[in-house]
Amino acid sequence: MAFKESKWRFFLILTGVYLLAYFYRVSTAVIAQELRVDLGLSASQLGSLSAGLFYAFALAQWPLGPLLDRFEGGRVIGVLGFVTAAGALLFAGATEHGPALAGRILIGVGTAGVLMGSLKVYTTWFSARTFATLVGLQVALGNTGNLLATAPLAWLSGHFGWRTVFVGCALLSAVGGALVLWVVRDGPLAPKRPQSDLGAIWRNWRRLYRRADFWRVAVLAFFWYGGYMGMQGLWGGPYLRTVLGLERDSAARLLLMTAVGFIIGSPLAGRLSDRIWRSRKRLVMLGQGGLTLCLALLLGPLTHLPDFCRPLFFLVFGLCVATGPVLFAQVKELFPADMAATAMTAMNFFVVLGAALMQQSMGLILAFRQASGATPAEAFRAAFAMPLVGLGLAWIWYWRCRDTSPDSPPHAVMHEE
Repeated sequence: MAFKESKWRFFLILTGVYLLAYFYRVSTAVIAQELRVDLGLSASQLGSLSAGLFYAFALAQWPLGPLLDRFEGGRVIGVLGFVTAAGALLFAGATEHGPALAGRILIGVGTAGVLMGSLKVYTTWFSARTFATLVGLQVALGNTGNLLATAPLAWLSGHFGWRTVFVGCALLSAVGGALVLWVVRDGPLAPKRPQSDLGAIWRNWRRLYRRADFWRVAVLAFFWYGGYMGMQGLWGGPYLRTVLGLERDSAARLLLMTAVGFIIGSPLAGRLSDRIWRSRKRLVMLGQGGLTLCLALLLGPLTHLPDFCRPLFFLVFGLCVATGPVLFAQVKELFPADMAATAMTAMNFFVVLGAALMQQSMGLILAFRQASGATPAEAFRAAFAMPLVGLGLAWIWYWRCRDTSPDSPPHAVMHEE
């Protein structure tokens, strides 16, 4: 009984920390207009401000993988929690673009290890047959942070100001980091510690990047999360307010439906993948194909839908997005256990890089199209075309990827291609 209580206590603590990390990621969408006014930002500067977190987050994945393969995941997450707190305080006190960007970068570095470190801890406590379900549960519960960054953030920002909100978040980050350091430990299934010399790290990276299937998964992950965060993390709010003419609270409620879909869909996708279909690829193909169709509707047809259909559209959007976390289980199963963290963080590099590049690129496209005299609707159609085309091509290439399941022994898929 003590064994089970311990590992589920770790799960709840790590999920709470992940909730706050996710809030930081998507918080700029609802307060985008306030940031532009208070900090005097252009559209491209707002895009770079939101993307700065993701660039820092992505670059931190390179050292993070070997660190997590070498050290306990809880120790890494706990230390980085204090980096997150410092970044939130800097962001809350910023009066112009530079300090605000620096704060977002620190938040990106500080939150970079939360999900990957958590998954590393779970590999040492739980069996492979529950891994995708655990990923889905953590993502679902952690995405309460996504919910908090929609209508609740709009309310808090309106009543107390966005700066006060981020001061409170800094305090929570510091408390969370201290709690993880104090409580969370690796479990009995932890693999033997690998060699920590640079030669061993380089060999693992070379094994990873020589696999064509890794690139198929990574490219799909890039456009999966890039398209999602391009809409939900930043430009969905301005799109709804500018093109559809909605007020901030109405736009936030629609974005809330995407978060609800993601929260409902993530554990369902994990369960389907682990226990029912026992396949990673089949589920991902279905969900990402649906996400491609949803992105296509943003290019114009959504504006013609009746008002009562719009919440359903954003709910379906979130359900399709929820199949993406299954890719973490798939990439883990393509490689041996002693480099599981390296494999997952390497893929996560492309996940968050996609979010960063997509948000900033969409901002640049919007600025260019607006400067050339395009209407707001035309500018947004051009911006959303980028994640649509990218995800569609990545989905076609992923079709050739080797499938895995919870029963796939890692050595069975390790031959070179």
